[in-house]
Amino acid sequence: MTPWRVTAVGLPDGRPVEGGIDRHGRWTDTPPADAEPLPGRFVLAGLVDAHCHLSIADGPRPLPLPEARQNLRAAQQAGITLVRDMGSPGAITLQMPLAMEGAGLLPAGRFLAPPGGYFPELYEPVTADDLVQAARDQIAAGARWVKLIGDFPVLDQGVRRPDLVAPTYAIDDVRRLVEAVHAAGGRVAAHTTTAWAADLVAAGVDSIEHGDALTGDALRALAARGGAWTPTLCAVLAPAPADDPARRRRLAERRERLVHLLDEAVRHRVTVLAGTDVVGNLPREVRLLTELGLPPRSALAAASSDARRYLLTGDAAGDFTPGRPANLVTYHDDPRDDPDVLGRPAATFAAGRRLH
Repeated sequence: MTPWRVTAVGLPDGRPVEGGIDRHGRWTDTPPADAEPLPGRFVLAGLVDAHCHLSIADGPRPLPLPEARQNLRAAQQAGITLVRDMGSPGAITLQMPLAMEGAGLLPAGRFLAPPGGYFPELYEPVTADDLVQAARDQIAAGARWVKLIGDFPVLDQGVRRPDLVAPTYAIDDVRRLVEAVHAAGGRVAAHTTTAWAADLVAAGVDSIEHGDALTGDALRALAARGGAWTPTLCAVLAPAPADDPARRRRLAERRERLVHLLDEAVRHRVTVLAGTDVVGNLPREVRLLTELGLPPRSALAAASSDARRYLLTGDAAGDFTPGRPANLVTYHDDPRDDPDVLGRPAATFAAGRRLH
């Protein structure tokens, strides 16, 4: 393998990075004398997508395992070296290696929701009596996270009511779920779009997904125990049709609320994570985070260093450690000035292999 020399501005903090990649694809502080310069003036130790669904397409509709694997490879090519998959139909992401061709994967397995509590084509219902065992089964099968659908639009005479969202499980059931998952060494992520988010935080969930109805008090409580929030802005701020003024008005109100909530999250030091869900991409997610008030450095950290530090533990979260397989992405321009740069990598390495 060609050895490479890296001399670049380290992201997101702007510290100089001097080193390289040896013939075995490992990071080194002293690259060989014959190392070639790696393209790119800015370097990041890999992007992180903290909320995606590798096996779901817009619609939503489930995808077979080969297409899920293809989506993971595409993420890897884009410089995303860590993915937290937040639920898959039939838990098929648990059939994927946790480091498939270098892309670190943190899978949640199946969606946990009761009858009528989620998109029917994406899940098998779980009753409250079976909730704890279903979660334990996911952890035993290799899930690092358990995905709880905390609330969802109700069915009214067979028709789903997006304007009427209700909790899926009693809060005591959620507490038992959290206790069981924590005892098994896993963590719980909760989908929520209502004020029920505060109750889910009080029940002990580790991360809130979407969460556009969080409160300052809930964010403070989440921060106190080291929790995280993935606002999935590409999804919750998806454009409304021009011919639907009521929906456009609700979207504008949601955007203003999220500006306030992101400010509260920063003030209380909640870890904010960037996640694309089904409809988004990381450059746009980072751009939306900045548009809603996060400083450019913090928005990029939500898609890289802050996310990696939260999702991984201890030394495994380190960047540019000598002797480790190289995981990095470089850019010709500074993505802190223009998040769209994240979609134009100069070079990418995953698990010591150059992919771009």
